[in-house]
Amino acid sequence: MADHSAAALPCGHTDAELLDVLTDSASPELAEHVRTCPHCQAELAELEAVWAPVQRAARIPVEPPHGLVERALMTVRGVRGGLGAAPVELAQEGGTLRIHPQAVVLLTRQLCAEILTRHPGTHLRGCVGDADEVQVDLAVRYLLPAALAEEVQQELAAALQDVLGAGAPAVWVRIADVEPPRTT
Repeated sequence: MADHSAAALPCGHTDAELLDVLTDSASPELAEHVRTCPHCQAELAELEAVWAPVQRAARIPVEPPHGLVERALMTVRGVRGGLGAAPVELAQEGGTLRIHPQAVVLLTRQLCAEILTRHPGTHLRGCVGDADEVQVDLAVRYLLPAALAEEVQQELAAALQDVLGAGAPAVWVRIADVEPPRTT
């Protein structure tokens, strides 16, 4: 089999250009050249053999993973939600700081991501809410204890309390998905 690098064929064309022919995105001039060029035809035959499994795989319909759409919408709602909620107000020297509910959700998401780095096998799946209450959904690797959600909830509540003080929202953490164990 030929080396499918960027080296040009004797006619001056490359495998990359021939892949354009295979994907029906070549210029009409190149398509006409390939029909009459023995170098391109030979290389194209080899590329077709290599490219055929890719083309077959591309034709297979793929269903999105279970819950993907719901998780994506939950994330969007979490960031865009709370538009009518009152901001968190923190009294400070010189005035009051107002924090938009969306910023509270984004802060919660960031703090949770930092906390989860200390808990291997856990991943943030969603974070929704407003300035009063935030719900965090986690995915955990199989065989991690269910009490992990409570531990993350306590750590997250403490982190929010450190940043927002009395304005910290109530936090609810739940395990929304369990992933299979890693195989070695």
